[in-house]
Amino acid sequence: MIAARPIFNRRDDRLRRRRVGLAVMLALAVLWLAAASRVHVNASWSDGAWGYAAFPLFGAAPEIGDRVLFDPPDSVGSKVPYLKTVRGVPGMRVEVDEDGTVYLDSVSAGRAKPHALDGRPLQAIAPGVIPPGYFYLHADHADSHDSRYAEIGLVPAARILGRAIAMPDVPWLGLDGPLVGPEDPGEAGATTIPPHPAAGISR
Repeated sequence: MIAARPIFNRRDDRLRRRRVGLAVMLALAVLWLAAASRVHVNASWSDGAWGYAAFPLFGAAPEIGDRVLFDPPDSVGSKVPYLKTVRGVPGMRVEVDEDGTVYLDSVSAGRAKPHALDGRPLQAIAPGVIPPGYFYLHADHADSHDSRYAEIGLVPAARILGRAIAMPDVPWLGLDGPLVGPEDPGEAGATTIPPHPAAGISR
């Protein structure tokens, strides 16, 4: 009876190691799924990354220069988030010139075009002071679908998914730079993630 105890102990140790191994594998799978759910594929040929991860703000307000992912208004009809840069924060004044040029504290933030690429009319954002909890989000090209247009407007903090961090290239998985080219339908001039069928202008 005394000699048999080490055998049972070894069996218990093996069973314990298996349980620990399974728990570790399960935890890693949960972490991987959580991380993957924060990654958004980039469908813009003019942006250098294949995708972006949204990292929570943890209660901190976005600052000027931060790249963020956000959900556009429901009325826009986009099923995917937009990628933009914070250009205006609460307290800054928004002004619009006669030709549609938008100014933030008297500094030009681009021109709002009167029509989208598909010909539908567009309206510039209304002038005023950015209220608490709202942000002016922008992309540096003429056809960007951003806060310069009334249909996007100032973006509430609740719609900002997090700071956007470019994902590294993984060539052996085919994840190397943008996944589309300018020849792909509807993508010419796009600058954010991913194409939005209702807008007709690139983001």
